[in-house]
Amino acid sequence: MKQLASLGSLLRNPYLWGGLLVLLLVTLIGYFLVDRWLMPAYTRHGVVQYVPDVRQLPYAQAAQILQAQGLRPERVPARRFRPDLPLETVLDQAPPPQAAVKPGRRIYLTINAGRNPMVTVPSVIGMSLREAVNRLAALGLRADDLRPDTIPSPYARTVTRQYPAPGDSVTEGSSVILWYSTGLGERFVTVPDVTGRTVAEAQRILLAHRLRSVVVEPRESTEAAGDTSRIVVRQSREPGTQVREGFEIRLFVAPPDTL
Repeated sequence: MKQLASLGSLLRNPYLWGGLLVLLLVTLIGYFLVDRWLMPAYTRHGVVQYVPDVRQLPYAQAAQILQAQGLRPERVPARRFRPDLPLETVLDQAPPPQAAVKPGRRIYLTINAGRNPMVTVPSVIGMSLREAVNRLAALGLRADDLRPDTIPSPYARTVTRQYPAPGDSVTEGSSVILWYSTGLGERFVTVPDVTGRTVAEAQRILLAHRLRSVVVEPRESTEAAGDTSRIVVRQSREPGTQVREGFEIRLFVAPPDTL
């Protein structure tokens, strides 16, 4: 009974309720200050900015632009070198352009870093255009300049010439010019006599007559294949024969040990 009387007396004490009311007011004021003033100031609540687009810019310039806007650039090397773009160029960025971020946000820049690899140009002469383009693309070369050859050739849409020449060394991503056949011409020309000439001379004479040629090596020896100083001992069409422009004349050469 005495405990109940003490509790009742405590509850009727005005100082107790006054103290609790003051404590409640202090708590509410503290919460209001933290929620409205301290936390927003700490987290910068409501303060955002938009990430500028720095792709395709040199890294130094991109970093300067980001830092001027209170952002922190961080470089990330690209997994694969892009030979069609300069070194130190920004390839991509994260967050992307126009993303809303807080001031001081770190912006990751993917940089074109590495070396410019070299590629040996293969021979695609005689291939179809499609096959030649795919072959070059597989080596990292471009064939976006395709030109009809001014001299006809028997096989339409096959490669007749190329630049750079086979065996040349170029940077990856370089362009190779391809000339292609439009088929045999409509006009007829007279086949010249090229026997007794070197392969190089015979080919020049035939081209001057708008004719093509192919060198036939002796069965017993192919060691000197490609040697244009060898002598033509026979040709597939007799001199004086009439053929259409672009017709292919076979040039038979002597074995090297008979020279």
